[in-house]
Amino acid sequence: MSARYEVVLGPAAIRAVLGLPDPERKELAEALRTELLDGPNADKEARFDADMRACDNTCQPGDVVYRGTPLSFGSYVAVHRFMTRDELRRLRREQGHRVAALGFYVLEILHPASAFTRSPRLAGRL
Repeated sequence: MSARYEVVLGPAAIRAVLGLPDPERKELAEALRTELLDGPNADKEARFDADMRACDNTCQPGDVVYRGTPLSFGSYVAVHRFMTRDELRRLRREQGHRVAALGFYVLEILHPASAFTRSPRLAGRL
């Protein structure tokens, strides 16, 4: 990975991380820190819009694009999107120090078995 970026976990992602034993949490955290941007499975990433429609070839520059990125740890999939400039500014204020110019908001971390039991819950799709 060539760029540094921020990672902010949403409530569902936090629950997924807290549900793991400590050694696995550390491995998952490392995968999130290094694989959301140009990671080893970037070519397998799925892109979709807020209506859960695939938009790999139809995403427009101004669209909010959610991504499902397979992680190298445990076959988990991180559902995430780029953070906006406003979100990064807010993070800088909340943290009280400089933050990276790029960040990801991770909505959920899906276990491989979840493909058979549920789908990701995105904002507006509860």
